[in-house]
This record gives sequence, structure tokens and C-alpha cells, in this order.
Amino acid sequence: MPHTGEMPASATNVPVLCPLCAAPTRVGSAVEVHPVQVCARCHLEFLHPQPDDAALAAIYDESYFLHGQVAEAEERMSSMKRATAVRYMDMIGHMLPGRGRRLLEIGCGHGDMLVEASMRGYEVAGVEFSAHAVEIANRRLGRSAVSAGSIGTIELPAEYFDVVAFADVIEHLRDPKAFLQRVHAVLKPGGMAVLITPSLDSWSRRTMGTKWIEYKVEHLFYFSRRSIWELLRSCAFHEIGIQSNRKVLTLDYLWRHFDRFKVPVVSPLIGLLRRVTPDALAHRHIVIPASGLIATARK
Repeated sequence: MPHTGEMPASATNVPVLCPLCAAPTRVGSAVEVHPVQVCARCHLEFLHPQPDDAALAAIYDESYFLHGQVAEAEERMSSMKRATAVRYMDMIGHMLPGRGRRLLEIGCGHGDMLVEASMRGYEVAGVEFSAHAVEIANRRLGRSAVSAGSIGTIELPAEYFDVVAFADVIEHLRDPKAFLQRVHAVLKPGGMAVLITPSLDSWSRRTMGTKWIEYKVEHLFYFSRRSIWELLRSCAFHEIGIQSNRKVLTLDYLWRHFDRFKVPVVSPLIGLLRRVTPDALAHRHIVIPASGLIATARK
């Protein structure tokens, strides 16, 4: 189980200051044994104390990402992610029209978004922690455009990129503000950051409460629209826009996700639906309101 929703026995009433606005926080619930601190002022939630490196390393093994073990399953997963990438690139193209733009994706995985951007005439680069994923992404791109590491370990030119995109990344970081400051530094003046992360304001969070699927040990921070706006503003971004995110998913993917990260009632229901749904329909793409937000901001 990724979470219990129960208060750990070790939780205390000692105030912890919010790392974003410095206001005192309270313990709201817990993810396993890790207290979730809640800031009443900016609505940020975060694990404190954070799990140590060994605990996180045990989570991020080769089985962490939901992908198939056969070529057909890999192809279906790539097709689904590419369809979501098309939606993101349509939005970026509307906000930054023209070819020849330079796009950096952090946490690019197998490079689905980079492939789509490259086909639209962007000069692309990527940063990815998984060396295996880097190999796949570069093979798909036909060149060594993706580097293994993080934005803090890879040397990147200052004020070079028109777009820096990162989906489902910032919630995993120990210091989101330092990360965004680095993003700001590599963007051109007028360049745009595109941020996607689970949202405390989402329908799934409101429905599931402390059993929310996104309450996981590896998610160190949980953002609302207000707190992500405050974070971007504190890193000198402006023209901040925030909206609910939509992703292209399949019933089969949802079943695999909720089977891995079990939620009472929801997981059994989706499991039952998957069992009675023919494969052709279970693998069909559907656009659904995801549990996250998408934020854009200018340098």
C-alpha cells in the first residue's frame, strides 16, 4: 500500500515551517510512516521528515515504471504517451509559435515528447535519470540528444532554451525551488516553463481524500494551484497560467496503475471493469481529466 492515511505514532506537535512561505504547518495525515505537513497559508503539502536516499532508491527500481515486458505492450504504451505529447506540443505551439525553437525536457523518459517536438521542427534536448531510458530515447531520436543525470548535474548553456518542460517531476524533488531556479537560468528571456504535477485541487484528490492515489512515499511535495503559483513567482517567473491537465490514457493502463497503487473501492471496481472489457476497447485511447495541473510561466 502506498499510504495509510493514518497518523504515525512518531508524529509530534513541534511546528514545521513551510519551505515555500515560511508559515507554521500542521500534520494532516501520513504516507506510510512519513507525516504529511500542511500549510494553511499557501496550501502546500510535503513529507517531513523526507524518506532517506536508501528508501527512495528501493522504490525506483526497474519495475517502478508501468511498461510492458513485450514489444506489443511497449508499443501501446508509447502510442498512449505520444498522444498526450501531441496535446502538450499543440499547447506549446500556440503559446510559442514558429519553428526552430529550442526545447529541453527534464525527465523525458523514452522521449515521446521529444520525438513529437522534433517532428515539428524544434531543436530538442533531454535530461533523464534512467540510463536505460536515455538509450531508448536517443535511439528513437537518431542522435545523442538526451543526457543521463539531472538538471543539477548536467552542464547546460545559460539562457539557451525557448521551452523547458517537465511532467511528473517536481513532486519527486527534495528542493523544488532550487530546481526551478535552475530552469529559470537556462531559459531565454521570454522563454516558457511547462510544469505538470499532481494537484491537490483535482477531482481525484477531493474524492479520495487521504486515500488519494498520488500520496506516495516517492512524492515529497503536493501542490495546489495556489502553492504552485507562489513557487513559480518566488523563482522570478511571470505570466503564470494554471489549468487542469488532461491526459490520453487507456482502461488497461488505469487498471495497471490502480493494481500497483491500490485504493479501497476504486481498485476493485477498475479491476472488475477491466476483466469484462474486451482488449480492443481496453486499449482504446481516451482523454480524461487527470489528477494533475499544467502550469506555464515566462522568464
